Amino acid sequence: MDKITHQIRAEHWTKVLNECINSGMSKTAWCRVNGISEKQLFYWQRILRREAFENSKASLPTTAASHPSLVPTTQGTVSFTEIKLPSSPRSANPVFHPDLVIRKGEIILEISNSASYALLSRIGGFLNAE
Repeated sequence: MDKITHQIRAEHWTKVLNECINSGMSKTAWCRVNGISEKQLFYWQRILRREAFENSKASLPTTAASHPSLVPTTQGTVSFTEIKLPSSPRSANPVFHPDLVIRKGEIILEISNSASYALLSRIGGFLNAE
């Protein structure tokens, strides 16, 4: 097959494959509904994927093409900035300092001034229940 014929067929099958993919149907069902040979669809899918891969590989610098880990994932420039950490480690969770500590037997309750009246009433009821 000459280059021009291949290019025309590749363009046609690219459109066909895009229609199939955008239909939301499985490829097999879409082929059946549209009267297209599954073998032909999958053949051209394989050919077009291979060509896309070869073209993407050819457009990379030789060192990057031979080492996929060197291929940049985004375009643009990358810069780094040093971030100084505080000398004393801080806890991620703030330390709780209770305003009131109630001990009854093995139970220890630490309560903040911001505790609601309803909560305090329930705690009082719980403590008096024994």
